[in-house]
Amino acid sequence: MALFDAFEDDLGDVAARCESPDPGVRRVAMMELAESVEAGAAALLLRGAGDADPQVRAAAVRALDEHDGPEVVESLVRALEDLDPEVRKAAAEILADKKEPGCARFLIERTSHADPFVQAAALRALRDLVLPEALGPALQALQSPSPEVRREGLGDIGYLKADSALPALVRAASDPDASVRRATMAALVFLNPNGPGVSTLLAGLEDENWQVREQAAASIGKVRLTAATDRLITAMADPVWQVRTKVANALGRIRARAAVEALGEALGSEVSNLRKEGAGALGEIADPRALAWLEHCTDDPDPDVRKLVRWAIERCRAGSSK
Repeated sequence: MALFDAFEDDLGDVAARCESPDPGVRRVAMMELAESVEAGAAALLLRGAGDADPQVRAAAVRALDEHDGPEVVESLVRALEDLDPEVRKAAAEILADKKEPGCARFLIERTSHADPFVQAAALRALRDLVLPEALGPALQALQSPSPEVRREGLGDIGYLKADSALPALVRAASDPDASVRRATMAALVFLNPNGPGVSTLLAGLEDENWQVREQAAASIGKVRLTAATDRLITAMADPVWQVRTKVANALGRIRARAAVEALGEALGSEVSNLRKEGAGALGEIADPRALAWLEHCTDDPDPDVRKLVRWAIERCRAGSSK
C-alpha cells in the first residue's frame, strides 16, 4: 500500500508528493505540511526528517515546530547530529523554543557530545526548562575549549540561580573570550547584594570590552546593588554610550541620590536613548535637585524624552513637597 493511501483526502495529495522521486517536490510537500497540525502531518514530517535530500530534511525539521510529542522531540534531537549544517541549525532553533520537559533526557545526553555545536544546542534548549539536573552539565560546559559551549553553560547557570555555581562564575569572569565574560555578567543576576561575588560584578564595569561593561551595568541594576553607586557614577563617563545608557538605568533602579548630577549631565547627550534613560532614572530617584536639569529639557526634540522629562518633573516636585 502506498503511503498516501493511509491518509485522509485532505492530506492524501500531499502524502503522494512526499513519495515523489523529485526532491524539489518532496521539499515543497514538507513546506505545505508546515501549515497542518493534524497527526497525519506529523507522521509525514517525521519521515521527511529522514529523507535522503538535506533540503527536504531541513524543511521537515522546520515544519515540526508546530508539533509535540516524544517522537517529534527525539527526531529533532537526532537532527542536531545531521551532516547538513542547515538541518542542524533548524533543529537547534526549534528545540530552543520547545520548552518541553520531554526533551530533557535527550538533551542532557547530548551535553557531552563530541560535537561542540550539538553540546551548545542542547544546553541552549535546556535553559528554559530550568531543571536542577542540568546544573552538572552546565558546570562541565565551562571546561569546554569552545566559547559557544561555555556561553550556553553560563546561560543555564543564570537561569538555575544556583549559589553552588558562584565559584565557577567568578572564574568565568576572567575567561579570555569576551562573549563568555559577558555571559558571566548576565548569569550573576541571582547574586545576593550582600553576599560573595559582588566584587566580580563590579569589576565587570571596567572590562576592556564594552559589551561586558554594558552587561555588568544591566545586571547590577537588576540586582539593585546599592553598593555599586560610586562605581556606577564613575561609569557614567564611559566612552561608549550604550554602556552609559545601562549605567543610567541601573542608577535609577537603585535610586542613587548621589547620581543626580551625573544623570543630569546625561540629559545633554546627543544620544536620545541616553537622554531617555537619564530622565527616567531621575524620575525614579525623585530628588528635587534634579529639577534644575529637567526643566531645561521640556522641549527636547525626541517626544519620548519629553514624555519622560515631564513624568520625572512631576515625581521630583512631589518629592520636594514631602
